[in-house]
Amino acid sequence: MARIVVLGSGREVGRAAILVESRGRGLLLDYGVNFDENDRPIFPGDVRPRDLDAVVLTHSHLDHVGAAPYLYSSVAPKLYATKITLEVTRLLLLDMIKLNGAYLPFDEKSVDDMLAAAEAVEYEQEVEAGGFSFKLLYSGHIPGSASVLVEVEGRRILYTSDVNVIDAKLVSPAKLNGVKADVVIIESTYGATNHPPRREVEERFYRSVKEVVESGGTVLVPAFSVARGQEIASILAERDFSHPVWIDGMIRQVAEVYAAHYKYLYLPSLLLKALSEFNVVRGWQDRKKALKKPGVIIASAGMLKGGPSLYYMKKMAADKKNAVFLVSYQAAGTPGRMILEEGVFGEERIPVMARVEWFDFSSHIDQRGILQLLRKINGVEKVVLVHGEPRAQKVLAAKIKEELGIEDVEIPANGDVIEI
Repeated sequence: MARIVVLGSGREVGRAAILVESRGRGLLLDYGVNFDENDRPIFPGDVRPRDLDAVVLTHSHLDHVGAAPYLYSSVAPKLYATKITLEVTRLLLLDMIKLNGAYLPFDEKSVDDMLAAAEAVEYEQEVEAGGFSFKLLYSGHIPGSASVLVEVEGRRILYTSDVNVIDAKLVSPAKLNGVKADVVIIESTYGATNHPPRREVEERFYRSVKEVVESGGTVLVPAFSVARGQEIASILAERDFSHPVWIDGMIRQVAEVYAAHYKYLYLPSLLLKALSEFNVVRGWQDRKKALKKPGVIIASAGMLKGGPSLYYMKKMAADKKNAVFLVSYQAAGTPGRMILEEGVFGEERIPVMARVEWFDFSSHIDQRGILQLLRKINGVEKVVLVHGEPRAQKVLAAKIKEELGIEDVEIPANGDVIEI
C-alpha cells in the first residue's frame, strides 16, 4: 500500500517536505528549511537518499528547497523542476550558504552535485520514476512554480505546494481545474482568512506611493527577492510611474533570470519595461544616489532582516516625508513586524518617523480560493492540510466538510504517516 509521510510543513508554515512511499521506494516532494530566532536553519525529517526514485522541487523559495543539497552528499537521486526554478534555486542556495554556512551540513559543491542530477521539465510533461509517474501543473504562485500530480499503485495524489488562483503581474491563476485526484495535499497558510481583491491593493499602493513622492519624500519598499520585488516593479511599470525607481539587492539578480526566461511570466512586458526604464543599483555610489531625489527604492530583504533595505531604513526612518511600505509577510520577531507594532527599528529601537503601511500582496491562496480550487478538482476522497498553523487549519477543515461535503480531512503533524 502506498503512503504519505509528512517530513515537514505539518502544522507549521514552511519547511515543506512530503514523501510519497511505495514498496520501499520514495518520491520526495520538496525539502525546505525554516529558520529559528537566531537565523539558524531548521531541517525537515530525515529521508535516506538511496531510497528515493526522484526528488521534485516545486518552486525556488527556501522553505521548499533549502535543505535539498543535503540529499546529495553521497548518492544523487534524480531531481526534477522547471528550468527557471532550478536557476533561481541555485542563486538562493548559494546566498544561504554565504549567510548561514557555519550552520549547514552542505556547501557549494553539494549544490553543484544536486544541480548536476537535475532535469528541467515542462508543465504537463509526463515523467516516470521507478514505480511513480508524475507531472508538474501550473500553480500560479511564482514564476516556474508547480503543483505535482503523482500516480502510484493506481492512486492519484495532487500536491498543490504553494498555490494561488488570482491574476497578478508575474503569474496567472493555477491551472488545476478538472484535474482528477483521489487525495489532495493542499497548503493552508491562509486557511482562516481572505485577502482583499488584488486590484484594490495595487491601486491603494500606487496612490500611496504617489502621495509620498509628490510631497518630496522617498518610499522604501522592502520586498522578498523572489517574485515580490519584481511584482512591485511591474505594478509601477504598468502605471508609467514617472519618478525615479531603484532596484537593489538580489531582487535585481532574480529579475534578470526572470527576464531571460520570460515565457514563465504572465505579463513579461511589464518586468522587461521595469528593467529597461528603472535604475538598477550596482554599488554604494548608486545607493547614495537613490536617496538624493524623491522616488521609490525596491530592496531586499522583505522583513528587513538583512540586505540593502537595512541601509536605506537607517537613512530614511527619521524623516516624516519618507515612507516604508511593507509588501511582504512580516514574521513575529522580525524588524518589519517591530516597525508595524511598535514604531521602532533595530536593536537600538530607533523611532520610525517615516510613514509606515503594510499592503497584502500575498502569493498564497486564501480560504475562499482553497474552497474554489477544491470544488474544481474531480474525485477527491481525502484532503490533507499542510503548510499552515493549526488554528487556521481547523477552521478550514470545518469549512471543507460543511461546504464541499468532503468528510475525510486530515491535519497531520510532522512525522505522521497517511495510508492511501
